[in-house]
Amino acid sequence: MNQPSLFDDPTPFERGMAASAKAARKWTDEQIAQVDRAIKRVAYFRLHWTVDQVWEQLPDGFPVNKGIGARLNKAARAGMIRATDRTRISRRTNEHGHGQRLTVWETVERPADAL
Repeated sequence: MNQPSLFDDPTPFERGMAASAKAARKWTDEQIAQVDRAIKRVAYFRLHWTVDQVWEQLPDGFPVNKGIGARLNKAARAGMIRATDRTRISRRTNEHGHGQRLTVWETVERPADAL
């Protein structure tokens, strides 16, 4: 009798673990550039926003990792955005949403090269 593979019908936890393992890879230089462009687009059009709006700018299947925090901090150091003292619950429904609290970012200077 064949045992079904663990991933034939994975549970949400198993899907999340598999996605986390896949995302553990570092982003390529092009992916980093895509994230930076997404941050600039969101900052250009919105005064207050969260990383959820950045993820909406990225293509489906884009690898999720903690690197997005570093890209946001880089934009903050450049004076384009700043973190507020407010948070919002994530609206993402995929394995990486989990209703987590997200920092609300504020656009300080609209990037001229966002479009």
